[in-house]
Amino acid sequence: MFKCPYCNESYYKEGVTTTTLLYYPPVYKDGININPNRNKSTTTCHCLNCDKEFYIRGNDVDGYEVIK
Repeated sequence: MFKCPYCNESYYKEGVTTTTLLYYPPVYKDGININPNRNKSTTTCHCLNCDKEFYIRGNDVDGYEVIK
């Protein structure tokens, strides 16, 4: 769950998402993909509580962060 960095509420709508376009071919060892997708995505969010915009950036491997 993500929260607005300005008011600390999790009441927002998501807007446009941009993603890097690198190809990570799957490499499997014992049925587990050891070369997961590391493309970063950035999503614009608009807080419906304080009316400010912030961003969520990251990926499933490295984690996500909220940016003002």
